[in-house]
Amino acid sequence: MWKLYKQHKGMIRKEIIINQPVGRVWKALTQPEEMKNWYFNISNFEPREGEIFDFIVSFSDDDGEHNFRHLFKILKVIPAEELQHTWEHPGHSGGTSVLTWELFPREGSTKVVLTHEGIETFLDEGSKYFTKASYLAGWTDILQGLKEYLENEI
Repeated sequence: MWKLYKQHKGMIRKEIIINQPVGRVWKALTQPEEMKNWYFNISNFEPREGEIFDFIVSFSDDDGEHNFRHLFKILKVIPAEELQHTWEHPGHSGGTSVLTWELFPREGSTKVVLTHEGIETFLDEGSKYFTKASYLAGWTDILQGLKEYLENEI
């Protein structure tokens, strides 16, 4: 179940219901051995305010091979409720955005709300990879991946 909120120019806000309790979703969101199954492989990730993480995401498409550096600093951690961090692409854009994951318990399930603000700061990069449409597609896929990972566990 998806809900797409009214968004301002540089913001994406999505929600999804995952049929797992909040504690299980939080673990998948914050533990490196879980994250690599649905998100990115950030082996040294720790959900602690002030921590900085720097990693490369590589992929291929019709335009060739791409390696995009990602950098983020954790701004806020409320265990099993909220994780907020910056989102940057050094070497590609001078912009900085903020990504917030919020978890809300719902009788045996969890509502996950993802908000990505400041996407317009990446427009200086000039390619199709850092547009609002690209982020919207990416976050849709990532949230669906989280849902499938957690709901299809054995």
